[in-house]
Amino acid sequence: MGKEKEMSESNEMQVDTIDLLGGTIENLEAEVVSVTQGGANQITASDVELRQGGVFQVEGEQVTLDHVAAGTVRGNLVTATDGGIGIAVGEDVKLYNTQVGVTIGRSIDAENSSSVILLAQEVNGTVETMLDTQGALLAGLVSGITIGLMLLIGRKFSRRR
Repeated sequence: MGKEKEMSESNEMQVDTIDLLGGTIENLEAEVVSVTQGGANQITASDVELRQGGVFQVEGEQVTLDHVAAGTVRGNLVTATDGGIGIAVGEDVKLYNTQVGVTIGRSIDAENSSSVILLAQEVNGTVETMLDTQGALLAGLVSGITIGLMLLIGRKFSRRR
């Protein structure tokens, strides 16, 4: 079936299927990527599955993370369990016991999860947020007005000199 690789340190791989057991790799590109107890800087694949590891950037159609720390995750379906993500972007995002900095999606399903900023059309389940979609829009509006007024006042004072 797939090519199974045990690696410790390497730069790049490009094949149809990658099963990485332990170790780290810089860039992974394939149709299917499975990483267990390992990590990567960047993963691009149709189907990505990471268990007990870390990754800086992931992009795929279907991304599944279990006990993973990730920087940026993008996919049509993003599923994360017991982990932490900086930014999660997807059509459908499913979070289970996961903390996220920014979550953006059409549909968000969450259980016992949190997101500092949550932008979604539909949210199901329990997710704690500091800024939801309405809060983020309001914060942006208030910030924009405040900055605009400060620039306007600054220009008036500089013209008088």
